[in-house]
Amino acid sequence: MMKKAAQIQSVEGTVTPTEALRFAAIADEVITSPKYRMAGRAARKTDGDSPHIGTLREKRLHAAIKLYLCPDETCHERPVADMLTTEGEGGEASTPKRRMVADILVDGHIFEVQTGGFFPLKEKIAWYLTHTPCRVTVVHPIPAVRYLSWIDPEDGSIISRRKSPKRGRVRDVAKELYWLSEFIDDPRFSLRLLLIELEEYRMADGWSRDGKRGSNRYERFPTALLGDVTLATPADYAAYFLPDALSSPDADGGYPTFTAAEYARATGIRGKATYSMIHLLERLELIAEDEERVGRSKAYRKI
Repeated sequence: MMKKAAQIQSVEGTVTPTEALRFAAIADEVITSPKYRMAGRAARKTDGDSPHIGTLREKRLHAAIKLYLCPDETCHERPVADMLTTEGEGGEASTPKRRMVADILVDGHIFEVQTGGFFPLKEKIAWYLTHTPCRVTVVHPIPAVRYLSWIDPEDGSIISRRKSPKRGRVRDVAKELYWLSEFIDDPRFSLRLLLIELEEYRMADGWSRDGKRGSNRYERFPTALLGDVTLATPADYAAYFLPDALSSPDADGGYPTFTAAEYARATGIRGKATYSMIHLLERLELIAEDEERVGRSKAYRKI
């Protein structure tokens, strides 16, 4: 228990014991309940000591998060036609031709649960913010702790299971924030990140000898909620994406300048994501380009 408590405290964001217990109960229900299995297909079986994985009707990670956010399932998969605010010529109400269905719509708040990349959400979020008065929150899980199991593609048995050495963190979403950057400064938009413990199952069907390289992911089962972080204001983004080394005033009260390369070293955010984050921080008016240049590189400074 001491080791588990220390592990949870090292994860970003806070979760109350009540919230953690509620998430664990929901995760257990989603994993074990026949409701989340495809009708007429095989359920979980056992063959000696080897577990087999049945076919699922809905991805369980997505289902568990929806139930955690809103246990009232009548609010799930809700059309938003009755919330439209678009006006036609002359000021009369008009209805856009497209019909959107929200993952959750409750009390004028739309939640979209996205377990993958953010690009597919771009058009949908723009539509919500344009045509409805709703607040919009994208909810994304980050595997803070992950156990990886490999499935034999021939008989469905579990070949091996290990704990991944990689620990998820809030900055892992940096490479995806580009797709939501135009909404981030909208007061009705927020991004909520759930740092979770999960079991990931992959088929050993890849091209390498052990079947792991080029393999396909089968399913991810959530087991615990370890952290909960909401990014809604410039200060929230500054807390996670503008490190103290680049934003602490010097003895004269001024802020240090830094290049994209120095930002990458300070945050661990690399590649195209480095420049996406710098542009995002500029959009949020947290930093600005400085007249000073370092060689050919642009320099930036906290405002």
